[in-house]
Amino acid sequence: MGKYLVAIDAGHGINTAGKRSVKLSSDLYIDSVLIRKKGQTIKEYEWNKAVSEYLAAALKRCGINTMYTADMTGKTDIPLNSRANTANKKGADILISNHYNAIGSSQVWQSRVKGLLVLRTKNASSKSIRLGKLAVKHLEKDINYEYSYGLMRDVDMSGFTLAILRQTNMPAILIEYGFMDYEKEAKLMLDKKHQEKCAEAVCEYFGVTYVAKKSEVKNRDEKPQVVSKTKYIRIIADSVNIHSSADFNSSSVVGEVKKGDVYTISQKIERTGTDVYKLKSGVYITASTKYVEVFER
Repeated sequence: MGKYLVAIDAGHGINTAGKRSVKLSSDLYIDSVLIRKKGQTIKEYEWNKAVSEYLAAALKRCGINTMYTADMTGKTDIPLNSRANTANKKGADILISNHYNAIGSSQVWQSRVKGLLVLRTKNASSKSIRLGKLAVKHLEKDINYEYSYGLMRDVDMSGFTLAILRQTNMPAILIEYGFMDYEKEAKLMLDKKHQEKCAEAVCEYFGVTYVAKKSEVKNRDEKPQVVSKTKYIRIIADSVNIHSSADFNSSSVVGEVKKGDVYTISQKIERTGTDVYKLKSGVYITASTKYVEVFER
């Protein structure tokens, strides 16, 4: 068991009204894979859940315990006072609330407001301020923001104090990692390279050595095989779903690829049932020869 406990608050739920991007003006590709189609939106929940789970996994590597204050299925939007009470009762050492920002109703794209914003509450403790400054320091380093507001008081930005920061007993910050009504930043919400952030700030806060990421397999039935030579797959079915994890359930579907598309394989995962390929872009696809063919070049 770790010495410290971090409460991770995964922002808004999947059904929270209005918490989504503007409709995309073009298809969204990440590392040449179609992730979201033109006219579709990205829900803030998708970001909040992903970045919170990445943070928990990273802190676990570093020997730091974590807990969630929200319903990680996203189906129930837990009231803020309940989230704060949960963290208080568990005796968490710090709380980090993960969000993605917007200045309007996300009906049209805007370019006036953008960037990183870390919030602490009015009359916050010196420990909250230190935590917030470390978050700004590391996020500004890891993400190429066009602009950063840095660390600010919640009351100065919203006109009121935020319950999740005001009602917690421990040092607490809320991070708005970007604006989902600014298209350039909205497109980063589904990019795994953008989601794996903030753990280094927490480690520095506690004086714990940060442990770099290693390949992890979530399912006990999965056995990783490193591909010794560079191999590729070509899509031979009309379309094939791609997944955010090797679990392959309906909630892990993040897009689809089309017949004739070619992608680089980074790993083959043997499972009970159909094997799975992990692609260089970080998404997963079936290894079934009904849908894909493998070749070297």
